Amino acid sequence: MNSQDTKRPVLEVWEPTYRMKPAPEESFIPVQVESIIKEVLERRLRKVQYDEATCRQLSQELCVEIKDRVKELNLPRYKIVLQSVIGEVQGQGAFTASRCLWDTEVDNYASYSFKNTSLFCVVMVFGIYVD
Repeated sequence: MNSQDTKRPVLEVWEPTYRMKPAPEESFIPVQVESIIKEVLERRLRKVQYDEATCRQLSQELCVEIKDRVKELNLPRYKIVLQSVIGEVQGQGAFTASRCLWDTEVDNYASYSFKNTSLFCVVMVFGIYVD
């Protein structure tokens, strides 16, 4: 028998922390997240013309970029969920709505709407605290 065959993988054991709320400096603050969304959308969409195929890919890229930037805020134990909608501006109105089941004391969201002459974009970022 080879000595490598007897080695077992090392398992990490995590003890429960029983933390039901984040520390004040670890909270999801919508104003911070909204400024990130605004900066990304203004920079990336300012001169973009609506095209279905391009906007489908762009919507995904925006979510990845925004999520990476929100993760830089160091919000431990928060699950970050994003939703983005890009549509063509043709003189119509549009409403976007979301429903979530969450703890109003620790969970929160931020959203921002962008519009140029060709397209509109709505991004919502949800911060869900996971104990």
